[in-house]
Amino acid sequence: MNRCRLNPGNLTLASLLSLIVVTAGAQTEDAGQTQLGGGQSPYLSFCQERFYEEDDGLIRCNWAVNFNYACFVSYPSNKVIQLGSKISEPEVVGECDNGERIIKILHY
Repeated sequence: MNRCRLNPGNLTLASLLSLIVVTAGAQTEDAGQTQLGGGQSPYLSFCQERFYEEDDGLIRCNWAVNFNYACFVSYPSNKVIQLGSKISEPEVVGECDNGERIIKILHY
């Protein structure tokens, strides 16, 4: 019993075309689907509340990757975030030992 043996002579033009159509259909995307944020993962950034400033479509602060680093960065960084990429409003998440309030924002 050789059911799985493929004989090239038995392939017809119609079967080849149907394979091509099925393969092409599987590789295309639905035009109605949209990807929010261009496929990027959002970032969570922390900074001291007193340095947070929104101006001319930019957000400036002493950005840090986590709460602890935000307590030790004592001046605004050169990194700016586009105001349009902000997902969440600033939220106070705690205070440093010196009483400085730390905020976080979610952004692209």
